[in-house]
Amino acid sequence: MADAADAAEQGQKTAGTPTTTATSALLGSVNLRSYPAFITKASLLNTISEKAEDLMRHRDVFITPAVLRSYVDLQALLHRPYSFPDIFALYARKPIPQRTADGTKYTAVSPDKINAAIDASTATRALDSAIAAHNLPLAIDILSTTFCTPAFKRAKILRQALVPIAGLAVAPFAAYTLSTQYSALQTSMDPGHATAVAFAGIMTYVAAVGTMGYVTVTTANDQMERVTWATGLPLWERWVREEERAALDRVAGAWGFQERERRGEEEGEEWEALKEFVGLRGMVLDRVELMDGME
Repeated sequence: MADAADAAEQGQKTAGTPTTTATSALLGSVNLRSYPAFITKASLLNTISEKAEDLMRHRDVFITPAVLRSYVDLQALLHRPYSFPDIFALYARKPIPQRTADGTKYTAVSPDKINAAIDASTATRALDSAIAAHNLPLAIDILSTTFCTPAFKRAKILRQALVPIAGLAVAPFAAYTLSTQYSALQTSMDPGHATAVAFAGIMTYVAAVGTMGYVTVTTANDQMERVTWATGLPLWERWVREEERAALDRVAGAWGFQERERRGEEEGEEWEALKEFVGLRGMVLDRVELMDGME
């Protein structure tokens, strides 16, 4: 009788207590586990950044544009943009690994080839990280290894100017074909003379329209804020280097005063270094005649 009463009393005490399962016990042990004090958030981010950089520098890793973009995105998220100039230079010069029967063969590449050009969106992402870090030397180095390289200029010419140039090259043959067809349809003059007149007219029209379009594209300046081209710079070079100028314009806007009425009042070692770099690249920072109130 006494044993039965004790069992009933014990059951009443545990009736309202939650049952401990193996899963809850395991989770509880994980939550209560102590970690070394030296593992901090900063050290973890540094480790991830360093391992990613080591992976890019490994001699057997071939860096593709997609891999480079992923690396830039990762380091930008970690707020560690300081390795970008070195990695961009490595991307342009890193030997290509090739598997052979004797092992791995490394083929040297030229940094001036089109394949060595950094994609504009990747370069812009890296530049944004440098601006966010407010590191002017880093921003200049990123510009020097992306937009300022011969490979980037050649890639732009191939991707954007190849079709218009090919059209101009084919234009005389197309004009001659049309002129021949026109001479066969008319009876007012000799066919040879009619062909020559039609050919001259078509080519004059193509040359006039093409020249106007070329001048319009290469002299457009509505997008310019603080950095403009120096006087005497060829129009072709202005068009080829427009991304470089736009990037420097963004850097100047980030380091200078945001108020338009205060532009030109900036001073300091970094600002003078930026002005010098802009001048060496054939541009002008804060041209006096283009500033507000100085027209």
